[in-house]
Amino acid sequence: MTTLPEIRTHSSYSQLAVGSHDAVVAVYTGADILTQQQTPYTDWAAAAAPFRQIDKEFGKSVALVPAPSVGGGRLVLSPIDSVDDDTDDVRKVFDAVKSGVARAIEAGARRPAVYLAPLPASVNTVPDADYSRWIEVALLAALDASYVTLVVREHRTATLGADAVVENLHSIDLVVESLSDEELRIAVKRATAIEGGRRLALDMGYGDPERMTPYKCAETIQAAAASVPGLEFEVIKDLDMIKQDYPLLYHSARASFAGKICLYLVGKGVTYDTGGISLKIGGSMRGMSRDKLGACGVAGFAVATGLMQETAVDLSCVLAFERNSIGPNSLLPDEIVYSRAGVRVLINDTDAEGRLVMTDPVAECRERILAARAAGSKVPAAIYTVATLTGHVIRAYGWYGATVANGPARRGRYDQRLAVSGLAYGDPFENSIMRREDHAFVRSRTDREDVYQSNSQPSTLTDRGHQYPAAFIIKASGLDKHSVGAGASTAIPFVHVDIAGSAEDGSEPGLGLCGITGSPVATFAGAFWS
Repeated sequence: MTTLPEIRTHSSYSQLAVGSHDAVVAVYTGADILTQQQTPYTDWAAAAAPFRQIDKEFGKSVALVPAPSVGGGRLVLSPIDSVDDDTDDVRKVFDAVKSGVARAIEAGARRPAVYLAPLPASVNTVPDADYSRWIEVALLAALDASYVTLVVREHRTATLGADAVVENLHSIDLVVESLSDEELRIAVKRATAIEGGRRLALDMGYGDPERMTPYKCAETIQAAAASVPGLEFEVIKDLDMIKQDYPLLYHSARASFAGKICLYLVGKGVTYDTGGISLKIGGSMRGMSRDKLGACGVAGFAVATGLMQETAVDLSCVLAFERNSIGPNSLLPDEIVYSRAGVRVLINDTDAEGRLVMTDPVAECRERILAARAAGSKVPAAIYTVATLTGHVIRAYGWYGATVANGPARRGRYDQRLAVSGLAYGDPFENSIMRREDHAFVRSRTDREDVYQSNSQPSTLTDRGHQYPAAFIIKASGLDKHSVGAGASTAIPFVHVDIAGSAEDGSEPGLGLCGITGSPVATFAGAFWS
């Protein structure tokens, strides 16, 4: 991971030295801010006046104007049209800051000062918005504009050597007059920890199938974890051990064993998904290097938690990296494979590999929780899976993530924690509810198997296509024995998090792939950090 730009905070614009920055990015709501008779607004209004006279649209979008009173002579005005309408939320702040900083970078700035005007009190009246973390969100937006992907950094370094730009910004001066120095310090600490984890997720996520093979994903995580106090890391390479402890993972990945090795730590980490013998056709294989973003996000959250030195959560992660290839030894539909929990799984579609690679780690987590309870632990425990699992979740919700929780997790509001946190960090999640039809869909109708892995249709053509996979994971991992009906001492909360929508930004950059968001690093941080 790259080193973040230096971040300096100021609780007053008067503290900002002209020589410390080479541009000012002003983020504010409403054009009338430039009519206020006080510094710095009067200077900014004077700089903007000639442009407002000739352009009636001036002030409605990002604008760069020359301003002798600011460092570098560059003033970027980045207005927010509204923050208190029915569907407004903190992403309005993110978009304005990122757009403004990106414009400053385009103009040649490398040391911008970001001035955040106070939000109006009316933001507290928006029913489905949470602006409590808006300063952190703003800083994350500036850092996002500064970020250069790993593959681009490597390309620039290889071609330009020491002259390569591997980070767009050298420093950021953050000016927020509505907060104290201590409040700013805390916001910066949280945001930089989140960004450290988020960048790990982005570095791996943007890597193509060869740059980020399972082995190279492990190396990347190991390099990041080495500098984080208290973060333990284990790579499992032994195929016999993997076959014994994670049989469904083993069978899903076995076609790639000739030249590849699989890393099992947590989250769905399919570094490339051909669909296996149920081959993806019609161009649907495109973008499948992104099928690892669940594991990338979990790794990022682990690093962010270590960087934060957060003590409120005891984190254990199991990352399952594999490549779902096609070959003579491919897993086949009609096979019956035993899971780690001893459940007989009928394979119907090898392109539904995500639930296979996560189920055995879930079973292992279940075993660890039961062992801890047997040893006398009273600490609450829950299991989360994170994956770019289905197209159905995008069909249902668009570019949003969704949770599907079992009864104990619903009762403990473990899924709603993500919805609340996601709202605050500009990464909203929908809470889907598991129904009896989901369990019925995968329940075996014969004595030859215990559970159906999937049907043979795309999730987008299947009723409840993003909900029922959670029912499969519950049954195949043995979690069905730990429902609400099992009693409080036996129940284990489980939440499946489908980030197929939220892991990418939904943009269509010509013939390229969408941008990667780093979801759900910030959302998990908000949900589980103190």
